[in-house]
Amino acid sequence: MVLILCLPGSPGLAAGSAEAPEMPQNCTPPAEPAVEPAIETAPMNPDFLEGVQPYPIEPLSPGDGDEQISGTGYKPAPVNLPELESPGGRLLLKASGSDLPPVYDLRKEGKVTAAKNQGKDGSCWAFSTIASLESYIVGKEGEIYDFSENNMKNLMSDGYPQGFDLTPSEGGNALISTAYLSRWSGPVNESEDPYNDSSTYSPAGFPEKKHVQEALLLPGKTGPLDNEVLKTIVKEQGAVYSTMYWNPGYYQGKNHAYRYTGSQRVNHAVTIVGWNDSFDRYSFAQVPPGDGAFIVKNSWGNTWGESGYFYISYYDTRLGYNENAVFSAESRNNYDHIYQYDPLGWIISKEYTGSLVAWGGNVFSSERNETLRAIGFYTTDLNTAYEIYVYKNPVSGPVNREQGFIAQENGRYSFPGYHTHVLKSEVPLLAGEKFSIVIRFANPSASGPLAVEQPVVFYSSKARANPGESYVSPNGIRWEDISAGSSEANLCIKALTTNNVLPEAGFSSDLTAGLYPLKVQFRDLSSNAFSWEWDMDGDGRTDSTARNPAYTYGSQGNYAVSLTVSNSEGSDTLAKPGYITVIPLSISSASPGGNITTYSGEGHAFNVSTNYACDISWYLNGENRKNESSVKNSSYLETISSQGLYNVTVVARTGDGEVIRNWSWTVCSWNPWNRPASQEGEKISTGELQEAIHIYRSGLQIPETGAELTKERLRELIILWREGSGR
Repeated sequence: MVLILCLPGSPGLAAGSAEAPEMPQNCTPPAEPAVEPAIETAPMNPDFLEGVQPYPIEPLSPGDGDEQISGTGYKPAPVNLPELESPGGRLLLKASGSDLPPVYDLRKEGKVTAAKNQGKDGSCWAFSTIASLESYIVGKEGEIYDFSENNMKNLMSDGYPQGFDLTPSEGGNALISTAYLSRWSGPVNESEDPYNDSSTYSPAGFPEKKHVQEALLLPGKTGPLDNEVLKTIVKEQGAVYSTMYWNPGYYQGKNHAYRYTGSQRVNHAVTIVGWNDSFDRYSFAQVPPGDGAFIVKNSWGNTWGESGYFYISYYDTRLGYNENAVFSAESRNNYDHIYQYDPLGWIISKEYTGSLVAWGGNVFSSERNETLRAIGFYTTDLNTAYEIYVYKNPVSGPVNREQGFIAQENGRYSFPGYHTHVLKSEVPLLAGEKFSIVIRFANPSASGPLAVEQPVVFYSSKARANPGESYVSPNGIRWEDISAGSSEANLCIKALTTNNVLPEAGFSSDLTAGLYPLKVQFRDLSSNAFSWEWDMDGDGRTDSTARNPAYTYGSQGNYAVSLTVSNSEGSDTLAKPGYITVIPLSISSASPGGNITTYSGEGHAFNVSTNYACDISWYLNGENRKNESSVKNSSYLETISSQGLYNVTVVARTGDGEVIRNWSWTVCSWNPWNRPASQEGEKISTGELQEAIHIYRSGLQIPETGAELTKERLRELIILWREGSGR
């Protein structure tokens, strides 16, 4: 599809451009007309002001084929963007619909991840955001990620100092998820923080897997067939975060089709992944005037709908009209550090009375020798023009008039939202050096060109600010500290930097040897590192990207460990061959010490001890006689009445380790005056019998063998003597 930009100078979907005339280096920006307007808050979102709560969790209607209880959870933000909901938004992009196919499905293109399940929690906004981001990455990079919605919904909730006033179950919106992503709290892997719809806690500090570059807020529909913008973004960028009004009475479960016809406010965030212009109108419970539907990914699991997807009619009165967004990201190695004062992101917009132009500047102090490479900020209107100025050692608010700015760039963004402007002129910074980012914003029509974080009751009461951080100006000359007039307010302007040195890998661990299963806690000792890739078992594959991971070794052996660390300047690898030793299972002691010979009817005990707990099995001539689990010591007692040659085997097992010990056991006739190989029943002399009687009465052992002469054995000797002598 060809996109024609109807406002002059606007580039494509979101890129900045060098459009305004360049100013000479090292001079002060030109003055705006000398006026003294007051800074004030732009009109806020009426839906937010009316205190709209997330739509309550409700069961799907019985008999529709998709019975379950599922959460919704969309909560409106205070920011008001009427330009995105008005016909004026159509002036930005005109699309030649002939270039859009009648059917397009990201599922068939392999550019969308599987449907997930939010359970009963009001976290649809997090699932829709992550679905859009995952789709963008797989479409642009061919990489499939499974990011954690749990981490997003919990870290942005009321249980955290940099969270909103909402519980994890009370909902959210695209600007809350943008705040989470743009401050580098995420995205993190699902495996690091698996989803739990009843959880309220998530660990902070997992390394983010990507750096979100943009979160674009898209124009809403103006009518049922005004779908070109949404279709174009889906085709070119990936799945689109959108909002709808969910009511089970409008759902046709047999056809997985939905059409709402009323005017209730939206209550659920979903993800648009395609469209079908010929989707039969008669598939809907409420038959629309024409065919056609968007293909929508829900967050109620893959057993709901069409494997987690459903179809919403073009004639639905809520999908695509309210909040639409798309998220993009790059490698997390593109920048190493972020300077910011707005962990909650864009809460409200501010303006100078009667003006669509405003200046804003943030002052930071460099923590190390580094390079300023990019600026992150929000625009609040369609086709906003901006000018960026970078100062060092600001002395008059955010500027240094004597020294002048050291970098100046400009551009224009088609859509409002969060953007990353990569500087053409990189700025070196010294440790402890103060620097500032000053931006002039010029909106074509929307009020409130400045995106601001500040407390709003029942929403963002934890927003905090300090004097000397954020400044505003109507003209770039007269500056005021924004926190002086609006307590705890800060501008949403971020500085993104890279290290000036290569990283150096280093690590240690709490253990280097031990018994199976061996859990080892690794500790990163690297310098100037921003990302970590651990191979902890020497197989050449990455086992963890956490900074300080733990790893459990399940098999005996010696393991090489390597760590590769990276930053924007490059990477370094440290490999330690045979660093971890998992001691093999062994039998530390066994009795008897060797093969044994006994006499029929005598019992004997066999004992083993292993170096750690395992499963132990005993066998007699291959037949299993005893089993024990998770023991270090085991005994086996056996009595054999028949003479012969027997084999006793003990097998100790754990994991894939196995140790075997064998004994040969010869059981002889107890007749003490025959050789061990002699057969029972041979003649016994009278002298031998008399000696046996003496041994029995004296409680002695038979000298030749040490055998015990019991009453029963003496009786048998007498019988043998009688048989042998014919008595």
